[in-house]
Amino acid sequence: MTTQVLVQEDVRVLVRMLPSGTVRPTSFVWRDQTRYVSDVGRQWEERVEGKSVRCFLIKAVDNTQYELRWDPAGDRWTLHRAWLQNLV
Repeated sequence: MTTQVLVQEDVRVLVRMLPSGTVRPTSFVWRDQTRYVSDVGRQWEERVEGKSVRCFLIKAVDNTQYELRWDPAGDRWTLHRAWLQNLV
């Protein structure tokens, strides 16, 4: 069973800059564990506390899904949500 969890924690993210200027997350560190990105899905922009942030729906190699948010003005990454399995 998968459970959506609101996380709202700062994370360190490694990204690839594509020739088009697009930012693509490749891995991130959350709670001292590196999670490697296997797929970047939907991307969109939102206004959060008056700032424009870029949102990324990603899947890690263990098939866990996460929503990462990037504030380009402050170059700050946040793990916003996670869809975690087997929470009992």
